[in-house]
Amino acid sequence: MNIVEKNPQCFLFTLITIFLSLVLIACSPENKSNLVADNASPKIAQCIVDQSQCEFQLIDAQAQVLFDVDKIVAEQPFNMVIKYQGKDRLKSITGYLEGVDMYMGKIPLFFEPQLSTNDIADKATESSTSAISKSAQLPEKIKQNSKQAFQTEVLVGSCSAAQMKWRIWLTFITEENKKQTKMFTVQSYRI
Repeated sequence: MNIVEKNPQCFLFTLITIFLSLVLIACSPENKSNLVADNASPKIAQCIVDQSQCEFQLIDAQAQVLFDVDKIVAEQPFNMVIKYQGKDRLKSITGYLEGVDMYMGKIPLFFEPQLSTNDIADKATESSTSAISKSAQLPEKIKQNSKQAFQTEVLVGSCSAAQMKWRIWLTFITEENKKQTKMFTVQSYRI
């Protein structure tokens, strides 16, 4: 005699419990967000409307500050991308943001270098066993200017106001330890 014949009610209750558990797990909000994320198209970095300045003129260089969102929403992470082109290579970019309308402390920004045109050209050159010199293999435009990109993930807090203005400070540090600091503002919104 099997378990179904001994106690059919217990077996039925167990089956229903297992089925409902699977339905609840499959329909949880966590799994729904994963499905949306998988189907979402890649985000393109761009200047946003509420950005006081998108490009900076530096000494012998230019920098562009881009975001992967159309607008900044409080308590929702977004990426900030800095594209740099100049005579000197950057060693790093440091920065922080602070509230303008309401001081909420300094939020540090941790930029990570992204693979740039120069890095790709350098790696290709290093792996090449050709007798041609390294500088002769690089296109003229790349030889004249260093192109680099840096990225950080940012999250701004929510305050009582529907909109909040933030001041972002960026310090560009070259390999020769020359520093230049620039500031701009952005607006965030509460949902």
